[in-house]
Amino acid sequence: MRLSVSMTLCLAFLCTSLAQAETLTVSKSIPFAEDSGASEDIKNECKFETRLPEYVKKEAKRTFDIVLSTDPLEDAEGKTLSLIVTNMYGLGGGAYSGSKSAIVSGELKEGGEVIASMRLRRHSIMGMTPGTCSIMKRIAKKMGEDIAEWLKEPTMDAKLGDLEDDDEPED
Repeated sequence: MRLSVSMTLCLAFLCTSLAQAETLTVSKSIPFAEDSGASEDIKNECKFETRLPEYVKKEAKRTFDIVLSTDPLEDAEGKTLSLIVTNMYGLGGGAYSGSKSAIVSGELKEGGEVIASMRLRRHSIMGMTPGTCSIMKRIAKKMGEDIAEWLKEPTMDAKLGDLEDDDEPED
């Protein structure tokens, strides 16, 4: 009897917690800035623009009920997170062609007003990953974790990932 009462309470708590999660709308596919430097091969083959929002959704599910939308974020109710790939570097050839990196900027908005912003950079560390898209997938996953952590306590002009310890001015 005690076990079923405990299980019932746990389920009730879990359902209440999930029901209280705030909705956050994110674009299902994020754009690359015109001057991002992303190669056409990366844009066409690696699916970075859809993987990153999926990882944000997966990693932030305890904080928000994330809706991946194909509609313009301006049309969404509640909070929105707009992301853009501002820089991407990655030659084909996987680990053999050197390091890969991505920089993403984002704005958290409520009612159309920016309430928090961030800039995030992640780069690959040489390893035995077989291809460029596999490396970019790992970068997107790590970025999703970084963004989910930031969403717990978002701030203006946050520097995330590899930018956190970077005090040098950017080029």
